[in-house]
Amino acid sequence: MSDRKYWESLLEPGILAVVGAGGKTTVVSKLGAVAVSLERPVVVTTTTKMGSEQVAPWNPYYGDDLTLGETHIEQQLVQGRMGSWFQSVAGHKVLGLDPELLDRVQERHPDWSIIIEADGAKTKWLKAPKFHEPVIPTKTATTIAVVNMQVLGKPLTEDYVHRIEEVQAIMEVPLGDRITPEGVVRLLRHEQGVFQYARGKRIVFCTGCDTVDSTVVDEFLQALQSLSLHKVVLANGYRENCCIQRILTWQ
Repeated sequence: MSDRKYWESLLEPGILAVVGAGGKTTVVSKLGAVAVSLERPVVVTTTTKMGSEQVAPWNPYYGDDLTLGETHIEQQLVQGRMGSWFQSVAGHKVLGLDPELLDRVQERHPDWSIIIEADGAKTKWLKAPKFHEPVIPTKTATTIAVVNMQVLGKPLTEDYVHRIEEVQAIMEVPLGDRITPEGVVRLLRHEQGVFQYARGKRIVFCTGCDTVDSTVVDEFLQALQSLSLHKVVLANGYRENCCIQRILTWQ
């Protein structure tokens, strides 16, 4: 199957929340672009923050007025464009929408794919959430957790890890120790880990698989066997070079 077909297979109507670190915006942007190319109705937004320059080309609607927001999105879709909706601009960031508003949008437009960046990681490759993160709407159909494989073998330091105290507490390893596949899977499994507050089907999306030895990927997949997942996505590259190589159907 081609990279394009793999991305298509991840698209579905309803709310899709993307969490984790090391490629969330890549996944959100790619899914939105593929939906547009298929002429499917799609809205891209966040419940946290995104870069204002990043989203500017999408011609977003800013505000929390449901009727005005819907009208703007519908106009974008008629023009063959991706819908994009945020609360406001604050400096170099756009502020996200309340999850309750997104639940209402989904109820009123069940055929729309609503793709949400629901977590923040400050461009690091690994994170664990605070108690208030991620922000996932109640009606979310699928939660995708992004894991950047480049972090495997790196030291547990703030150079690579966001919310390092939370990560260390879950992994139970000293600062500076090498990050292992088992440690990352522990973050995915733990109830206060990457999938905290996840709803719907759970997908693990691995970016940067080509940056580590294939035996490391195999070790990671073996450790994942203990998790109840819908799919595991293996992608090479990161950001604009991200290309899906395989999608594994899980248990």
